[in-house]
Amino acid sequence: MNRLSATVVLALLAASAVCVALAPLAVPETYDVVRHSVSEAGGQEVPGAWVARTGFVLLGLAVLLEAGLAGEAWGPWGRSAHGVYGTAIILVGTFSHRAWYSAPWDRVEDTMHSIAATTVGFAFVIGVVAVSVRRGRRPGPIRVLDAVAVVASVVLPLIMWTAPDVQGVAQRLLFAVGYTWFAVEAVRLASSAAPGKYVEL
Repeated sequence: MNRLSATVVLALLAASAVCVALAPLAVPETYDVVRHSVSEAGGQEVPGAWVARTGFVLLGLAVLLEAGLAGEAWGPWGRSAHGVYGTAIILVGTFSHRAWYSAPWDRVEDTMHSIAATTVGFAFVIGVVAVSVRRGRRPGPIRVLDAVAVVASVVLPLIMWTAPDVQGVAQRLLFAVGYTWFAVEAVRLASSAAPGKYVEL
């Protein structure tokens, strides 16, 4: 990945993060960032839902571009898993969750959103593990980030499932971990010593 491509990836990630951060300000005041998920901010029939949905799509585009240009650094399994992640997160923005308040909603669309969101979670874990294995056994700070990403991808969804009163916070932390992992990878790929490879940190 060259520096221009990495800059585009980072810009898309940043724009997505801004959308996710600002989404609560665009929806009705009853939305609670602690209790309500980002998906609910992009819910069906929710005024201002386009902000969260745009954030999902931008994230998906960033990851698809990054996966497409990662080359041998990510390997076929890493590229494929993150390609699935990018596609699924775009579908998360295409098919919307039901609103957190009483409003008309389509059950099929809500189900499609849930399937896409579940796919995102599994694809991220598989992708991070695949890339981590691809790095080899040399230790370094990046190993810590890989481990944090995998653990967060397991623990935070469990918190969302078992403690719905804080699912908004848990999901935002999950997004933060994802943004960080993909951003660090973009920088590393752009500083490669050779096309498709990067220097271990």
